[in-house]
Amino acid sequence: MGRTGTMSKRFNKTTKELSDILGKAGKEAALTQYLEDLKKDNESPALSMYLNEILAQKKLTVSAVVRNSGLRKEYVYNIFGGNRSNPSRSKMICICLGCHMTLVETQRALEIAGTGVLYPRRPEDAVIIYNINRENWSVVDINIQLDERGLPLIEQPEE
Repeated sequence: MGRTGTMSKRFNKTTKELSDILGKAGKEAALTQYLEDLKKDNESPALSMYLNEILAQKKLTVSAVVRNSGLRKEYVYNIFGGNRSNPSRSKMICICLGCHMTLVETQRALEIAGTGVLYPRRPEDAVIIYNINRENWSVVDINIQLDERGLPLIEQPEE
């Protein structure tokens, strides 16, 4: 399975689905092909490419993400333009919230950014996951909930 469009067909598969594919690989040639595809997938698309794909799917604009995330306009445009690819975990979470991402989309974005996924055993992450699952993407609302519980806040909106 090579790349079709911007992403390979394995890109959105779960670990279990990938394990099933591997389990059904009968010949060594199938393993070789799987490893080649896996290598391509692990060269994951640029963060900006993934984020722009999400924007297109959700029919959002970068300016809407700026408003929703509370981050500086220049910073967000640089991330989406591919001019900056190493946001902090906190800023990346703000961007994911600003894009109204599902939990699966958020985890993938955090993974691509190399910032570490949301972990339900961390209390602050549990609050964020809870809100994402309820489609509450408000950074302000989530920060209020975090503050009420004495937990670290997500990135503070920038002036």
